This record gives sequence, C-alpha cells and structure tokens, in this order.
Amino acid sequence: MRKYVLLIPDGASDLQRTDGRSPLADADLPNSDWLAAAGVCGLMQTLYSDLPRGSIVAQLGMLGWDPRLYSCHGRSVWELLALGDVRLGADDLVFRANLVGMEGRRLVSYNAAYILNEEAVVLIDRINRELRQEHPTFELHHNCDFRNSLVVRGAGLDPELMVCPEPHEHEGTEFDVSRLIAGRDPASAALAAQLNRYLLRIAGILAGERANMIFPWSAGRAFTLPSFRENTGFAGRAGIVGCMDFLHGIAKVGGLEFFKVGNGRPDTDYAAKGAKVTELLADGFSLVVCHANSPDEAAHMRDRELKIRCLEAIDRHIVAPVIEYFRARPEELGGVLLAPDHYTNLLIGNTRPEAHSIDPVHFALWNGRQRDAVAVFTEDSVLAGRYGEHPVSHLDLLPLLGVTDGLRGAGEALKQGDLQRVARREVAAGELGETREAPIA
Repeated sequence: MRKYVLLIPDGASDLQRTDGRSPLADADLPNSDWLAAAGVCGLMQTLYSDLPRGSIVAQLGMLGWDPRLYSCHGRSVWELLALGDVRLGADDLVFRANLVGMEGRRLVSYNAAYILNEEAVVLIDRINRELRQEHPTFELHHNCDFRNSLVVRGAGLDPELMVCPEPHEHEGTEFDVSRLIAGRDPASAALAAQLNRYLLRIAGILAGERANMIFPWSAGRAFTLPSFRENTGFAGRAGIVGCMDFLHGIAKVGGLEFFKVGNGRPDTDYAAKGAKVTELLADGFSLVVCHANSPDEAAHMRDRELKIRCLEAIDRHIVAPVIEYFRARPEELGGVLLAPDHYTNLLIGNTRPEAHSIDPVHFALWNGRQRDAVAVFTEDSVLAGRYGEHPVSHLDLLPLLGVTDGLRGAGEALKQGDLQRVARREVAAGELGETREAPIA
C-alpha cells in the first residue's frame, strides 16, 4: 500500500535577505535539501489578494477544500471547533481574540510577550467573572496561550460586515480602543460599538498586566463542510499531527483523525512530532499531514536566528525520520511533499506591508519516480524546478502528491472554482515577477 506524507513548516518562506540569503538558505537543512535533490520542485500559490492572508486559506486548499467556498468563515470558527463543548447557533458570531500587550495606545505585542496557558487562563477567567452579567451575550473561551475565542450570541450578522485589525499585522500601530472594531452597515456598526465598550472594560480589568487587552478579529459563523473523503475521493486512513486549534477544527469537521503533539511555539517538541508521523505510517495510515507552527511564530517575533533554529529542528527531527522510514520501505513510498503554507516575512514596511504576503511558496516532492535539477530547498533554487516557471494551485497539491487523481468536488460551485484557479495562476505569475525583482533586503 502506497503511503503519503505532507509536511508543512508554517511560514517558512521569507522575503527577507541577509547578504542575499533567506533564513532557509542560511539554515543547515541536509534532509530538506536531500528531498529537493531527490525529487521535483517548484512554486505553489496558496494565498490570494482577495482572501484573508493566513493559514486557514492556505491549508484548507492544501487539504483539498476550496478556500473561496469555505475560508470566509474565518479562522475563529475552526479554532472554536477544537474546544468541542461550545456550539454556535445560526445567528451567533465568533472572533479569534488575542491577548495582547499595549503601551498606551500602541500595540507592542500581538501575543502579550507570548503569554502561556497558566497565566492566560487566570486572566480570561477574571474577565468572564467581572463582565458576564454586564455583557450576557458575550462568551470568552480560552484556546491556548494567547489565543482565545469570543462568541457573540444572537448577533444575526454576516461576519464579513465586521472590520477588525489583525494584531500580528499591526505591531507598533496606535489604536483608539473605543473605536477598535467597526461595522460596514448600521447593524454591524451597532455591534462594533458594543464590542468596543466591552474592550474598554477589559482594559480596566487587565490594567497593569503584561496582557492588558484583547484584540478580536477574523469573525466567523456556523457552517457545513464536506468530509475529506467526500471532497477528495480518498478512501484511505488519513490523519493530522499538529497542535494548532484551527487544524484540529478542520480535522474534526472534515472527518480526519487529529493527534495533538507539541505546541505552537518555537520550543515545541519536534522529535515527538516526527516520531508520531512514522508511528502512524507504521500503523497503516495512508496519508499523514504534519504541521509545525514554529517558523511562523519566530518570524512574527522578528527573530531571524530563532526562525533558522526552528527550520533546522524541523529538518532534523521531522523531515529526517520520514525520509528514513521510506528509504527502509521503498515499496510503501507514494510521495512526500514538503511545503510551507505561506510566506511569513521577518521584515515588513511600506513596500511590503504584510507579514503574510501572497507570493507563491516553494515546495519539494519526492516520489522515487520524478527528478529535476534542483539541489537545495530554498525559495530561489526551486525556480529552476519542474514547477518553477508557473506556480501550481494548492488545490492541485493532493493530485500532485499522488493521493488523488483529481478532486471530486461538491457540485457546480467547485467546478466553477476549478475554472477560477486557472485565472488566479496567471495573476500569481505576474505578481511573482514583481517579487523577484524587488525582494526585501
């Protein structure tokens, strides 16, 4: 039985260059380089200018669900699903709510200096105790570390009407908390005003704490999703190894098995992740997805050396054991695909204001049958690969890996999405040319 592995080092791609070299190029990655040299490489479009620039859009597509149909629900609803005991009604909204650090009006830390569970739970409990009666339709639930979910019961609004700044894109920006959230019509503006009053009260409750505010963003609501098997036609046993709540939510609603290993920080247990992947392969799983969030967090922390160390740990403890597994069992090798979900750029500024840019990510595919001239796994080297000239769509990843012959889809909407992907690839190719000419130095 052929087996397949998808390895996702979150945010590993980077436009930042030191002496012309990205963090990936400066990292010691013998196993990732081996994958690139033994297989075929190229570029993959995972984010788009008209969709939210984050892991939900990227990874939904990588797993075969068209983000144009499903990502509009926001990452918040996926994270809420991971909690298990919280349900959304048809009229309810949910927001991701970061615990953040403010100095006066300035946002100085999108994650409250990386507050951990033990401290965060105490603060969330304090907020709920003091504000539950004053704001009975608001429910604040803790997910992990700085990540929380804010449920608004009976809102009765389209989440796209809510305007919320994403904290990881706005460190250093000054905000008037009394106007932090906005709405696009009178009803959503009224809810925004209520949310802002709630936030002002939280500012008073958390005064003096390093996490002294919450930032609600990425509004979502209840939805349905076709199962992974229904959407792709893949009948084998499939599982995800990771920690992030949004992935747990995707797995739960999509009918995939989820194995929570490590954490979402740079100090995650890389070896345990790698060991779990090979354990599942040995136990008969046909497809294993392994996600490591640490490069993304290191980049958001603006720590280049930390990002390099995260990449090296992924290479040593996750990529290496997967290669070793299949080299010892070549008859089981269906394919191993290594690909970041998106760029997370260390340096952002006026010419490239977003940490998550829409540049196509680089990937390497090892299946024992195809090979090109690429020798190392970097953003620039893969341009010479088989798929380097024209980026493929992330919706084509599973067929490319060999897991499916093609996505079965769920009706005419997905068929229309197939046609739209061709146009998006042409747009992506034009945007990529601009990126190559003017990388951030």
